[in-house]
Amino acid sequence: MKKAIIILCSICILACVGMLTSNVTQLIKQANTLPADQVNANVNVMLKRPSGWKKLYEQAPIKDINFDILDGSTATIPITAELYRQFYDYDDEAVIQKVYHSTTHDAYLNLIHKQAGGYAGSIPVGLIFVTEPSAEELQIAKEANVSMDVTPIAKDGFVFITHKSNPVNSLTVEQVQKIYTGEITNWNQVGGKDQAIKAYQREPNSGSQTAMEQLVMKDKPMTPPIKTMIKTGMGMLIDSVAEYKNESAAIGYTYYYYINNLYKNDNIKVLQINGITPGNKNLLSGAYPFTTNYYAVIRKDEPAGSDARRLRDWLLTEDGQKLVELAGYCRRK
Repeated sequence: MKKAIIILCSICILACVGMLTSNVTQLIKQANTLPADQVNANVNVMLKRPSGWKKLYEQAPIKDINFDILDGSTATIPITAELYRQFYDYDDEAVIQKVYHSTTHDAYLNLIHKQAGGYAGSIPVGLIFVTEPSAEELQIAKEANVSMDVTPIAKDGFVFITHKSNPVNSLTVEQVQKIYTGEITNWNQVGGKDQAIKAYQREPNSGSQTAMEQLVMKDKPMTPPIKTMIKTGMGMLIDSVAEYKNESAAIGYTYYYYINNLYKNDNIKVLQINGITPGNKNLLSGAYPFTTNYYAVIRKDEPAGSDARRLRDWLLTEDGQKLVELAGYCRRK
């Protein structure tokens, strides 16, 4: 009898631990997938009409499109917001209530597994606006026997940022790589002050981290990221990749559109790379070394004539590219 009670208690303990782990994971996921305007007050500009906004079309260019099929990264929220304005005449308040992107990695998972997006979505995601897929996301798709059609719809620059007081204004591609492999550890090695470099990274499978690994480092091994301890809703502490902290010794990375349009901070400086800025002219010519894209991604088995395919194809037209530009992005070519 005593043995049976011990076994039963052990089972209960294991079950509780399992539930606790699951709940912690869910809390972390929820914390990371809130719309950006609910996470940080500095990024709520993304859901406001851009300066010089105008109605591009007298009527919706494509009829009867259900935008509940859309998902994507934080940095592409303005594309979805502009689609609602141009197709359905949504005002800014309505856009705030309706537009939701679950972030890059979750958007890929929703597309691959045909899961619904949004807070209370019931329609499977069919089209996502994201950065390129990570190696892990491609593997997940492969294991699910899913092939994806990844099509560029806008250009952007992958940029490195520091505090405006940092005297360094430009880094070479090689210097950036050596900072993140740990070969360069002090700002005085690149023309700055004598202070140790605090090189911040992003969490795995975020759009920025994937770009860093594939576009910048080209699979060169990176030093372990700066870590921090975060507190979950149940009071437990877990390790997490530290968020960028803007100070003179810091360096971090993001997308130019995000830092220039969505996250306003006058104390952050964008570093030139090889003396070149990430303006539209340099993006279109390819002169900026870390020129990249935002993509419209669908499954290759997406039916012909579906909302996802029609909308993706329309965004590649001249009218679609005008919408991309109105939302503040650089056209794809």
